[in-house]
Amino acid sequence: MYLIGFFILIFLLGSIPFGLLISRYWLKIDIRQQGSGNIGMTNVMRVGGKLPGLLTFVLDFGKGSAAVLLADKFTPALKIDAENQIAFLGLAGVTVVCGHVFSVFLHFKGGKGISTLFGVLAVLNLTTGICAAFIWVGMFIWKRISSLSGITMLATLPLLFLLIPLLKKESPDWPVFFMFLLLSFLLLYKHRENINRLLKGQEGKLSAGEIPDEHN
Repeated sequence: MYLIGFFILIFLLGSIPFGLLISRYWLKIDIRQQGSGNIGMTNVMRVGGKLPGLLTFVLDFGKGSAAVLLADKFTPALKIDAENQIAFLGLAGVTVVCGHVFSVFLHFKGGKGISTLFGVLAVLNLTTGICAAFIWVGMFIWKRISSLSGITMLATLPLLFLLIPLLKKESPDWPVFFMFLLLSFLLLYKHRENINRLLKGQEGKLSAGEIPDEHN
């Protein structure tokens, strides 16, 4: 019972729509009716400027990190044994990202999860998180298309959960791998409109004074 309650709490944490709150109480607008209509960092930055966008990223990143830290903190109280601890932390990370994507405060609509996912990876597996960040940044520097950076990172993320342990001559954590494989598929599905525009060559690049299409 306590375990179910814990995951409900984590889902509710992920559901907090920081981008919407920042736009409503700082910018005095409803971000869902501006720009791309998304509640993530890029749209907030496009509409309201760098500082509101950065704050949105920090808070969305923070709730991802907080979820995994809370799971680690409550592992003994919830009687999770050491053998299943990493899987438990991974499930908490997946849950908080799903809360962001399917926010209960927005009728199960939400963002696209990239910022929150990075927050999860920073605590769950820092090496994987750094590699994922390098993939995002590298693709962005090359193509200057924000959504393409996120999509590329998501497509390669499951491979990182396999390759990094193998390079360390360790066995991959298969439950965590499959959880993040499914999560990557979910977030790629959330990017389906971006993918469609990319295939048609219609996805905009970042230029001076312009923020790319929303994908957070």
